[in-house]
Amino acid sequence: MRHQRLAVGQELARLRKEAKLTQQAVAGSLGLSPQRVSQIERGEWADPPNSDVINTYLETCLGRLGCSADERKHRRSHVLSLFKAVGTLAGTAPRPPAANQLPRDVDTFTGREAELALLRAAVAQARSTARVIAVHTVDGRPGVGKSAFVTHAAHQLTDRFPDAQLFIDLHGHSASQAPVTPVEALATLLKAVGVPGRDLPASAEERTAMWRQRMAGQSALLILDNAADAAQVLPLLPNTPECLVLVTSRRRLADLDPAPVTIPLDVLPADDAERMLRAASRRDLPADSPVGELVALCGHLPLAIHLVAGRLRTRPSLTVADLVDELRDSVGRLASMRVRNHYVAAAFELSYQALSSQRQAFFRALGLHPGPDTDAHAFAALTASSLQEAKRQLEGLFDVNLVDEQVYGRFKLHDLIAEYVRDLVATVDPDALRRSLPRLLDYYQDAAFTADGLLGPRAAVPTSRRYDGPLPDLEVRGDALAWLTDERENLLACLRAAAQEPDRVLALTTAMTRHLRLAGPWDTASGLHEGALQAARVVGDRRAEATALLELACAHRNHGDYQTAARCAEKALTAWTAVDDGPGRVSALVEQASVQWLVGSYDAARGLLDQALGLSVAAHDQHSEANVLVELGTLAYFCDEYEDAERRLTSALRIFRQLGQEQSCVRVLKNLGNTWYFMDRYDDAEAALGQALTLARDLGDALVEAQALTKLGGVSRLRGHHEKAVRRLAEARPLARRLADRSLEAELLIEYGVALARLGRTDESTQAFDDSLALYADIGENVGRACALKESGDVLVEAGRLDEGRDRLREAMALNEELGERMGTAAVWNSLGRLELAAADTAASARAHRCALAIAGEIHSPLEEAAALLGLGNAARGVGDTASARRDLKGALTIFERIGAQEADDVAALLRELSADGTQA
Repeated sequence: MRHQRLAVGQELARLRKEAKLTQQAVAGSLGLSPQRVSQIERGEWADPPNSDVINTYLETCLGRLGCSADERKHRRSHVLSLFKAVGTLAGTAPRPPAANQLPRDVDTFTGREAELALLRAAVAQARSTARVIAVHTVDGRPGVGKSAFVTHAAHQLTDRFPDAQLFIDLHGHSASQAPVTPVEALATLLKAVGVPGRDLPASAEERTAMWRQRMAGQSALLILDNAADAAQVLPLLPNTPECLVLVTSRRRLADLDPAPVTIPLDVLPADDAERMLRAASRRDLPADSPVGELVALCGHLPLAIHLVAGRLRTRPSLTVADLVDELRDSVGRLASMRVRNHYVAAAFELSYQALSSQRQAFFRALGLHPGPDTDAHAFAALTASSLQEAKRQLEGLFDVNLVDEQVYGRFKLHDLIAEYVRDLVATVDPDALRRSLPRLLDYYQDAAFTADGLLGPRAAVPTSRRYDGPLPDLEVRGDALAWLTDERENLLACLRAAAQEPDRVLALTTAMTRHLRLAGPWDTASGLHEGALQAARVVGDRRAEATALLELACAHRNHGDYQTAARCAEKALTAWTAVDDGPGRVSALVEQASVQWLVGSYDAARGLLDQALGLSVAAHDQHSEANVLVELGTLAYFCDEYEDAERRLTSALRIFRQLGQEQSCVRVLKNLGNTWYFMDRYDDAEAALGQALTLARDLGDALVEAQALTKLGGVSRLRGHHEKAVRRLAEARPLARRLADRSLEAELLIEYGVALARLGRTDESTQAFDDSLALYADIGENVGRACALKESGDVLVEAGRLDEGRDRLREAMALNEELGERMGTAAVWNSLGRLELAAADTAASARAHRCALAIAGEIHSPLEEAAALLGLGNAARGVGDTASARRDLKGALTIFERIGAQEADDVAALLRELSADGTQA
């Protein structure tokens, strides 16, 4: 596809030069950096630019050429047809949709034209210079419409930032919630761009580094809403000029670095305030209505205007003059009392008093929720009402602008309104929280247990339901994951609210355990399990204590703190043994083995797993037995003991299927496919990996999906199906990038480079290998780097670039020998044998292939054994030893045919050539 991209770029560059424009001038028109324009003209892009960019490029250049309308039309059509062809080719490599978290735009947004123009101009200027990230801060008093402004602006700028549009509320000035720490905010942002929670590093510094690496080269828009100060914002800033960051705060954040463009928002001008009221009321107000006086009584603040507009919209008989009279009294009274934000308070008071007494009670209940938002199910629990009534009340409050609905079905209070509601509850019904909170906690506890049960088999189950109202309709694993993700912050808020109730802390933490294992982040998980551990000790629950210790071990292991993980796992084993719980002991032994494996103590890990397997079999606990077999099989695969790995993994797969636990099969199938791949059993590998891929997609497991696609691409490449390999690997790469899994991306680029070379796409192949080597060098993974050097060396040899190929193969050999990688060593000996044959040194070629043959026989690698025999046969042919050539080639053909390798046809052709020369094959 590179030559199609280059054709588009060359045509655009030709137009620009004819128009006597510089790349910088065109970049300014496009709102891009000059570097990006240069990449487009050179055809160097991973994904086609937005069609709007190409159209604007054409308009900018063609408008200065002075040619006829027909000629402009012809040249435009020519470029667009080339661009369409690129898009069609790019469609063979589907890209996951960009993350878009923008709240919905306000359809009654009014005015702010000057501020929007300033923002657009500043964005264009920043992108044209492309020296620093574009940071724009929007400050102003509460209720002035800062969040609405940046949301509206973001929706207008979305096309310029196609890779991601992210939004996070930092709660810098929320009375009910502490400001979000940089560590917490970075976890949210990284997960939004596809980084699994289990892969998040520990510290803010490490997360900032990962965030900036993940966003490098991405054209993304980020809104940091409600920031407390610069210290909260700085770690969240990407480090690329292709990104735009919009920050809102009640304070000026002048001490940010790079220095931001500050856009101060004041109250609306009178005309804009009147237009906003008329639009938001959705009524045709008489021309002589005192709209000006009404918005003046609202202080021209958008939040207050929307509150009074909600009254006009829902009370057709209410006139503007009536509202003016009511509001004038309220504003004067509150101002005399020196109430903060008295314009908003007055508008809120009128809106609240206009509600029925029943709806007032429901509205006050919103101030009792400990979390950031609510849906109808939680609101029904909070208010002891039916689901239908909860929905009706929330929608009624939304209609009068007392709640926001940023995501469909989820409602939240504006920070200012939330302050007034809490004050109102304290005055009107101070015992409300004591009555309502237990029921809400019961709801979240039961709903979380229901969701947890859909994530896989579990040992812990609730004794009985505590909540007698409706729970969410969760039927499959995907429903459960979505609900737990949506409600995560609310569940954490409930845990904080129940901190003095140890039984509740245990129940809620237990209900979240499986999701925490899947999603992390590990610092959050370890903190929750530490709380559960203390709660278990308070109530004297030894089983709960053992569970908490086990989960703490898992969290610390995933966090990279292996010493703490080992101590917790040892304590968990002691605790499970004390309560005579067999499955618990097995789980603790497996956790201990995982830690030993990670620190390189493979024999110790195997011993612990053998002990766990013996306990499982003796107790006839098939679920535990299968889990241990998976660990033993994976360890054997890791140690290149493929036959043992196959035996263990197939046994685990059989047990899981007997138990009807298909969800547990995905990892087994993936590892079995990998094992058969390295055993050169391509039919079996393709079948297992295909099943793993289907199951991973059903379960929403993006990591296994990307891993399975990568190995399937490798199988296709080894079988000679190079187009199919390229399609599979092109599909896997954006998944790996969204997961920020650089190791997996580097691995798939090796296969991609080989497949592209076989298709004659030399430039793309070279780029793939260069990218792979750069990634491996960056992450310090020498096993993969050795593989990339070997495969790229082979491609160079095939292209006749023997000296360059020799350098790479020698470097690969040195790395493999240093690492003790015998499979890699055998493969490089075969590569060197092929190189020496190309250099006409048949003796050196034969020596290299004999070295490969000896190692391949010892490690049972059919592919390398066959490759060595093929090399020896070719070397024998080179010196006229046809008998030896026939013998070795026949041996190679037998193996290649057995494993289904593409080389079988080539070897058969060589044997036919020997027959044609008069030798009986």
